[in-house]
Amino acid sequence: MDTFPREKYGPWALITGATSGIGRELARQLASNHIHIIAVGRRQARLDELATELKARFGVMTLPVQADLRDPEAIQTIISATRQLDIGVVILNAGAELTGSFVHGSETDHLRLAQLNAIAPMQLAHHYGRLLATRGRGGLMFVSSLFAYQGVPYVAHYAATKAYLLSLGEALHVELKPYGVDVLVLSPGLTNTEMTANMALDFSKLPLIPQQPQQVAAVGLQALGRKATVVSGLLNKVMAWENRLLPRATPVSLLGFLIKRALKGGAGPEGRVA
Repeated sequence: MDTFPREKYGPWALITGATSGIGRELARQLASNHIHIIAVGRRQARLDELATELKARFGVMTLPVQADLRDPEAIQTIISATRQLDIGVVILNAGAELTGSFVHGSETDHLRLAQLNAIAPMQLAHHYGRLLATRGRGGLMFVSSLFAYQGVPYVAHYAATKAYLLSLGEALHVELKPYGVDVLVLSPGLTNTEMTANMALDFSKLPLIPQQPQQVAAVGLQALGRKATVVSGLLNKVMAWENRLLPRATPVSLLGFLIKRALKGGAGPEGRVA
């Protein structure tokens, strides 16, 4: 993507989960528009690799921030590291999944998933949303999921956390618009990333067409400032809007049947966290 309006948003973008998948492609596409990147991730070596790549390819600065958003202390680490920077775009992309029976999964794993997928994005949106509103311009993007549009048995908690982001982002789109802040919820379908590769699901048994991270990132950046929500991929768009038109029990039951059939380890405690 080479048409993102740097002059509208400003010189720096913060991206969580920046070292792989959709987050890495968002960093690359923003950097190609001469926007400096604050890259948040768990793995220092990958952060350093990304910084080297973005400098060599696009000549931009990268501030690597090593932080694990499953740890509540990570929020303050990010805030402290970015206090002096003029941040114009914040993209809340980091996330993980938990597949299998909800009741057979570890409560600790569920709490960590909630912290990473829902609580941390809320805290960062609250802090940076207020800064952007005071600044009088900016962009805030939540990366949700196609699974946010209905309950999804055997991926129940993951889908619920993504539904939280969808609802929060839709509301903030209205709340922050008078302050000059654009808010978008990007909901990808199946995307070829490390997370999906590690999921305990056989995706060949699901009616989903995988997309590449480059495609998803471009859809999100093009929609920021134009829409409140966007679903990447035509088939995914159809599925999302069908789910809003049909009685909720219909897609939930259908997805339960399909996901259970696609589970690699069955529906019991074999489900795992990516």
